Amino acid sequence: MTENKLPDWSKLYSIEAEAGVLGSMIVEPLCIGKVLPKLPRSEAFFLPEHRMIYDALVKLYIAGQPIDAISLRTELKEQGKLEQIGGVEYIGKIMDSTPSAANAVYYTGVVRAKEKERQVRSAVVEIAKMPDEPGPVDEMIQKIQAVALELAPTETGPDFVQIKEVATQIATDMRGGMGEALKTGFADLDRTLHGIYPGEFAIIAGRPSMGKSALAMAIALNMGKSGAPVFFSSLEMTTRSLVERAVCSLACIDMTRLRSEQADESEWGEIYKQALELRNYEIILSTIAGTPEQLAALIHRLKQTHGIQVVFVDYLQLMTTSGRVENRQQEITEISRKLKSIALRENIPVIALSQLNRQVDSREDHRPRMSDLRESGSLEQDADLILFVYREDYYEKDKPGFEPTGIAEVIIGKNRRGPTRTEKLVFVHDYVKFSNLTRLGTTI
Repeated sequence: MTENKLPDWSKLYSIEAEAGVLGSMIVEPLCIGKVLPKLPRSEAFFLPEHRMIYDALVKLYIAGQPIDAISLRTELKEQGKLEQIGGVEYIGKIMDSTPSAANAVYYTGVVRAKEKERQVRSAVVEIAKMPDEPGPVDEMIQKIQAVALELAPTETGPDFVQIKEVATQIATDMRGGMGEALKTGFADLDRTLHGIYPGEFAIIAGRPSMGKSALAMAIALNMGKSGAPVFFSSLEMTTRSLVERAVCSLACIDMTRLRSEQADESEWGEIYKQALELRNYEIILSTIAGTPEQLAALIHRLKQTHGIQVVFVDYLQLMTTSGRVENRQQEITEISRKLKSIALRENIPVIALSQLNRQVDSREDHRPRMSDLRESGSLEQDADLILFVYREDYYEKDKPGFEPTGIAEVIIGKNRRGPTRTEKLVFVHDYVKFSNLTRLGTTI
C-alpha cells in the first residue's frame, strides 16, 4: 500500500498575507470591524505567533481599548506571550511590512482561502488513513461523512446589508405571498403559521400513538400534492409501511380490512385510484439516514438531482452521531444543531419528529409543554417552530361511557415568526388520517 503523504504546508499559508492583516489592524484599528466577521477564529492563521497577536488585538478591540504597538505589547506581556511571538522586534517587523491598511480586506481573503485549503487537505489525509484503521466499513463511512459535513461552506451571503437596499424588494415579496413558504395543507394551521419557510428547523412532538408520524405524513402528502418535491426519511417504518399508510389514508380505508381480506371491490378500487394518484407526487422515501452526516449527504444529492424543497425526519431520537459523546442529552444536542445547520445550508425546511418525556402521562393535564421535550438539550433553542400533537381521546378511551370526539389539538409551542396558540384538526383513527376541522357542515 502506498504510504499517505502529508500536505506540503509551505504552500498552504502566506506569511505576507497574515502579516498584512495583523499590520493593518495595528496601523488602522477601524479595519478590525471588516476583518473580524471574515476571520472569527484565530485558527485561520497558520503561524502560532500570528494567532497570539490576533487574539490580543481582538481582545483590545472588544474591550474598547486603544490599539497601537504599545498597547499590543503590554497586552501580550500581561499574557506572558510577548517573548513567544518574537518580542517587540517582531511587532515592529509586522508594522514595517504594512505601511497602510488599504489592502486589509484583500489580505483577509487570502488568509481565509488558505485556511480552507488546509482544512480540505487535512480532511483528505484523514480520510486516506481510515482504511488502515480497524473497524466495520459502515463505521468508516460515517466517519468520512462526518469529516465532509464539517467542511461544508458556511458563507451564504454578505456580512451585512443596508435596509434601504432590501426594504422595497422584501415588501414586494411579502405582498406576493411571503416568499417561498410551503403550506401544511391545513387551513387553520396555515392561517397562523403562514407556511413553513426555507432554512427553518421545525419539530413535531408528541407521545407515542398520539399521531405525530401521521400528521407529518399528512403534511408531506399535502405539500407533494401542491407540486413540491418532498423527502421523507423514516427510521421507524419500512418504505412499504409508509406507502401503505399513505394510500389507505388518502383512500379513507381501514388498513386492517385490507389485511384481513374483508375489503370489497369498491374499496380496492379506491385503493388503486389513490395509488395511481400518488404516482403524480414527487415524494422520495428513505429508511437509511441514521446519522446527521448521512442525512446531509443524501439531502445535498437529492436537492441537486430532484430539487427537493422540504425534508421530514421520523424521528429525531432514533438518530445517532458518528462520534463519541458523554451522554444521550449531549448527543441529541449535537443532532439538533446539525439538523438546524442542514436547513440553513441547503436553504430548505427540515421538519423533525420528536418524542416527549413520560412525565406528560403522569400529569392531570396531559397537554404537552416545552419542558416535556425528551432529552431536549438545545431543541428549544435550535427550533424555529415547535408543534405538539395532543388528542384527549387517547387518554379518555378506557373510561366508562367513552365517546370519541375525533378532535386533535396542534399546540404551537414556539413560533419565531408569529403567535403561539392551539389549532384543532380532526383525527380519524381507523384511517390514521388528519383532516381540517368541519364546522356547521363546512370544511374550513
